[in-house]
Amino acid sequence: MINTFKVTGEWKRGLQIDTQVRDFALSFDEPPSLGGEDSACNPVEGLLASLAGCLGIVSRVVAQEKNLPIEKIEVEVEGDLDPRGFMGQYDQVRPGLLAIRYQIKVSGNLTDKELKEFEEEVDKRCPVSDTLKNGTKVEGGVTL
Repeated sequence: MINTFKVTGEWKRGLQIDTQVRDFALSFDEPPSLGGEDSACNPVEGLLASLAGCLGIVSRVVAQEKNLPIEKIEVEVEGDLDPRGFMGQYDQVRPGLLAIRYQIKVSGNLTDKELKEFEEEVDKRCPVSDTLKNGTKVEGGVTL
């Protein structure tokens, strides 16, 4: 069974875009250094936050399934972007992230073997990580 997720977005002012996800609203903007008003996180930060959220959720699901004694889960994600691509100089650098790194920190009484198996299972099952790693097809267009 395939679940299709839908998000809509609308330009508001400056570089601010407001999106609707089911009953939730998310706004995006850019910092002043990239031409925005800094009214919200930018889309790249939103993407990294999505990865952090997904890794955290999958970590909790895996911990519950394996009855692991994990008391705390913290996820840190960072990505490197050369803004020249975004600013139209894509013949010099790509507009997308050049690298993404994450670290999941857990607290609990786990053996080295449990920790390694946990890490492997989370890596296999995170939909956002899989999407980023495996170059999912993206298509679209512009209409009037």
